[in-house]
Amino acid sequence: MRRPLLLLLAFLLTGAAGPRYVRSVARYTPPEVTLTDATGARMPLSVALNRPGPVVLQFIFTTCPSVCPALSATLAAAREELGDEVSLVSISIDPEYDTPARLREYSQRFKAGPQWRFLTGSRDDVAAVQKAFDAYRPNKMQHEPLTFLRRAPGEPWVRLAGPLTPSELAAEVRRLAGRVGQRIYREGLLASAEGTQPACASCHRRSGFGSSEGGVYVPRVTGPSLFQPRQLRRADLFRSLYQEVQPKPYGERVRDPRLRPAYTRETLAAALRQGRDPVGRELDPLMPRYRLSDEEVRQLADYLERLGAAPSPGVDGQVIHFATVVTAGVDPGRRKAMLDVLEGYVRWKNAETHHSAQRLGFSPWYRDEFYGSYREWQLHVWELRGPARTWPAQLAAYYQAQPVFAVLSGIGTGSWRPIHEFCESAEVPCLFPNTDLPVVSPGAWSLYLSPGLAVEAQALAATLPEGRIVQVYRDVDAGRIPARALREALGKRLDDRAIPTGRTLTPAFWQGLIRETRPAALVLWLGSGDAATLVPAAGALAPVRQIVLSYSLMGETAPDFPVGLREKVRLTWRFAPPGHEEPLIYRVRAWMRARRIETTHERLQLNTWFALAVTDHSLVHIVENFSRDFFVESVEEETENALSPGVFPSLALGPGQRFASKGSSVVRLAAGAPGGLEPVSGWIVP
Repeated sequence: MRRPLLLLLAFLLTGAAGPRYVRSVARYTPPEVTLTDATGARMPLSVALNRPGPVVLQFIFTTCPSVCPALSATLAAAREELGDEVSLVSISIDPEYDTPARLREYSQRFKAGPQWRFLTGSRDDVAAVQKAFDAYRPNKMQHEPLTFLRRAPGEPWVRLAGPLTPSELAAEVRRLAGRVGQRIYREGLLASAEGTQPACASCHRRSGFGSSEGGVYVPRVTGPSLFQPRQLRRADLFRSLYQEVQPKPYGERVRDPRLRPAYTRETLAAALRQGRDPVGRELDPLMPRYRLSDEEVRQLADYLERLGAAPSPGVDGQVIHFATVVTAGVDPGRRKAMLDVLEGYVRWKNAETHHSAQRLGFSPWYRDEFYGSYREWQLHVWELRGPARTWPAQLAAYYQAQPVFAVLSGIGTGSWRPIHEFCESAEVPCLFPNTDLPVVSPGAWSLYLSPGLAVEAQALAATLPEGRIVQVYRDVDAGRIPARALREALGKRLDDRAIPTGRTLTPAFWQGLIRETRPAALVLWLGSGDAATLVPAAGALAPVRQIVLSYSLMGETAPDFPVGLREKVRLTWRFAPPGHEEPLIYRVRAWMRARRIETTHERLQLNTWFALAVTDHSLVHIVENFSRDFFVESVEEETENALSPGVFPSLALGPGQRFASKGSSVVRLAAGAPGGLEPVSGWIVP
């Protein structure tokens, strides 16, 4: 790195006094070409450039004597300061010489990581890219030192012409991404003061659309709310007063419009520092007073101006786009059962929307005020094929072809992690997929019905008998994840047996295991096929007091255990008590019959209907403010308000909560009981 850094220093010191680069903003349309990266893999330019988060683009060539090493060294040094939140792209303008091998060698000089892509291609394709960015020169030795930045796909590019220091480039990226203002708003982190101050988002929420609780009204601080004169909007008033149960003081506060002129940077600074609005009225005492520098006020104002100023991707003037995900290996019958409900709900919703839109002027005034929220729903089915390691690229391609506002329901085999990580990186809400293996670690955008097999294992730990516990599991995610959760919940080492994929279990296996370990309880994270091999080994299992299986993994088809073995069997059960039915289930069944939707996998279909119902409730709540953050916040509130069809004992979320059902229980096989199952434990929330 020494030579490139020396070149960078010389490059920067040769400039004249004053600004060394010129900043401008333009919209460029990159061509639809496919280039080659340093590994030799083919990559569409759109995939390289349309990644979530900020992107930095430069044109270089590996034998360039001065400008290119300096540009690349600037990127390398700035990346150390910015971390992996920014994607870097360097395109060779000497493609006939710069093979993937030479690019790879060049990239190693700058210790480029996976977030920095080096691309080459045909001469014509590279020239087309340069021309699209107004960077083409017939002679590569005459190329300009240019750096291009973009905050997100679809937004304008910032063009920086001339040399930059790493700190200048990092500052430009932060300015573009609004990271300084964002950190002040979301985390309360200030550069001018030690420690932190109360984060704006803790009250005004991440979306900026405010909140209410216990009669406390927290107003909006989005760009349109702050930097335009305050207006009394009847649709918002109707939503606040008639869709939410609030005490009397809250209603009085909401009815008081407190009209004011638009905020300016100066009056915003006064509000933050002194607690006074643009006409001098004192703000609520709950509003903190902040110690902000002029630069921090500017950065925060820049961030707030963009907050809620435009609909999130996936929404246009007529349509709101949704996707559902179906992974490889899903049973065709279950796939059809879910899609029938999704497609039936979308048809029904669109018919209602069209009916309401046609009756404008013939409805109560508040209905007409909701006209801006009317959108047709369009559902896209994202089928993921092949091994899980290829799913991120498939998801990115689907999203590139048509961005969606949210991912609704969905069904998968194995871990949901690839879809979870896509939704988190693309900042797309993912609502209540049908999966036994959600990602339990915190996330901002993915919400689940239940923690799945992990919570079954955690709840089971409280019911196991004293003595030696042996757990057997297939060495796949569906076995490893609950086995690890049980091990952590018990706080002691278990006797584990991981069964490799492809190995067939036999009665001899069980006989040998019991003879070797003499367990008080066997915990088996296995499917019904593996569990059936217990039947011929029933005699050897006589010393075992409990045999625990997962109802979820059994696929609703438990083997026909003989009586002696049947009495020992317990099933982890994360649903409502067997036989219990909420009244709403009859309404949903009638809704499906009316739309000729065959009831095949009812629990799956009810969960899918619930995801759609919560989405519907939440969109009504946010009116025409199509902010993904606001939508997630509304889902957190509306999950408890929406009618649950009773698959789970209760469903509720709150700010930052990501699992609507929090517990599980244990049942046993019992002839004559509803569904052949009988509870042996209460509802256990670990």
